Amino acid sequence: MRRRHVVLEYCCSSLLLLLIASLTSAQDWSDLEQAMEGRELIMRPTTEGRRKVYIEAGDLEAFALHRGDRLFPLRESESVRITDADPENDHIELELESRRLGRGRVDFYGIPPSADDFETWLDEIFEVSTPETDFQRYVGNRQSQTLHIRGANHLPPISEREMFHSMEDSLDSAYRRCGVCFVPTPDVSGYETERGLALMSLQQVRSAYYPYVNPSREEDLERVGASVLERWPVPLKGYRYRFQLVDDDNINAFAVPTGYIFVTRGLLDSLETEEELAAILAHEIAHVESRHGYRRWRNQQTASRWLGIAGALAGISDNDADDIVTAMSTFAAGLFLMGHGRDREREADLYASFFLNDTEIGDEPLLSTFKKLQFAQDAIDPLGNGGGGLFASHPDIDERLEKASATVTQPFPASEVFHGRDDDGTLVATLRFDVQRLFQSELDVIATLSTTAELGDDDNVNTLEITVDGNRIRLPERTAEKIFPSDEVSAVFGNDNARGLIQGPIEQIRLNLRNVDRWERAAGESP
Repeated sequence: MRRRHVVLEYCCSSLLLLLIASLTSAQDWSDLEQAMEGRELIMRPTTEGRRKVYIEAGDLEAFALHRGDRLFPLRESESVRITDADPENDHIELELESRRLGRGRVDFYGIPPSADDFETWLDEIFEVSTPETDFQRYVGNRQSQTLHIRGANHLPPISEREMFHSMEDSLDSAYRRCGVCFVPTPDVSGYETERGLALMSLQQVRSAYYPYVNPSREEDLERVGASVLERWPVPLKGYRYRFQLVDDDNINAFAVPTGYIFVTRGLLDSLETEEELAAILAHEIAHVESRHGYRRWRNQQTASRWLGIAGALAGISDNDADDIVTAMSTFAAGLFLMGHGRDREREADLYASFFLNDTEIGDEPLLSTFKKLQFAQDAIDPLGNGGGGLFASHPDIDERLEKASATVTQPFPASEVFHGRDDDGTLVATLRFDVQRLFQSELDVIATLSTTAELGDDDNVNTLEITVDGNRIRLPERTAEKIFPSDEVSAVFGNDNARGLIQGPIEQIRLNLRNVDRWERAAGESP
């Protein structure tokens, strides 16, 4: 009997050890590889521009990381296919492809879960078991009345949660936004560098101006600014805007990268209607949204200096980093004193006109503000010899007056979107036609050009050719723009011998760009 008990005890101990081993040692990520590849899913819209989404997995840390270019951020659900699943020691990389937007990637990190548990992980990014209409992406803390985003790493205990499908629902319930969850982070390339330029530009502003403290006028400025942003005619990039007054007699307004817009007391005193203020703010918002300051800095840098910028901004103390900080500070001072250059000022005027006409206000407020700028310039340069300072960096005021009084501005239909693909059909670039403006025989076309990582390296944006009703129209690029992989720029194309606005659907386009083999109308966009 003793031997039998010993055998049973040994067997039970062995089974117990096997059970413990099975509970503590998770499967490998490679066990999920075959089940993932080729799977078709619907990707959820992005919540508050967050790339990193924490997943609740007991006491263990798990999260998903968006690494895609064109698939992030998403504003609506998108059908994708997993083209490759690449397991690593601590994560699995899922390569995705959308017919409409091209390639992207989402990585899942953590101790590999079971296949069933991984479905709940996937459901945080894709519509696996919960349709988007039922997905509650906001989490309220009943105790503190604070609203968080689903996917944060500091959510309240389940017993204290109140779930919401939309932000509006939560705000109606008197919740306040969490200051960590709702920090706006635009999804643009080089944002850290752009923010560095903003900080250095702000130093220049603070050293040159005192704030103008007038609560009533500050409130009016912020209200009109918010109204312009709410009605902006193309998608905003996600900057957090601040509209501020400075105490100065000069007639001026200026924008600092990442969304700081300043208006002088002298300019505000000269404006007589909210439409005039809206025209000024639309011009400055265009500088920010088109990233004129950042793009000008980026295009001036050598490759070696560009690679060292990240270290400089991170506070690395060496001679190269110090030189870069000095160069950025000098550049910011020049930008603050001299403006963005004539071509980009013309582009900002175009966008201001685009906004005014899209909201059915018309160009009259732009014309009246230019007349006031002209009168202000007369005080400095009554004989019209060129002025100096800020006026020297802007188009001639007579030119701006003419274009504001004798132009026709017309948006393109939303269907005028084209995809540039390589010889394998992979998405490399997207060109969206935004607006056109005709002054006499001078035609300007503004289009938004975005790229994926498939571009490979930076390239120059040159002449655009479009075919309308069988006729080919040649439109050279006016600002000598440069585009980088995973980038987006507004490009101005023009023709100085135009017979009129572009009428009718665009049949074909041709734009020489690295790795683009052909251009085709975006799927689902009918002319």
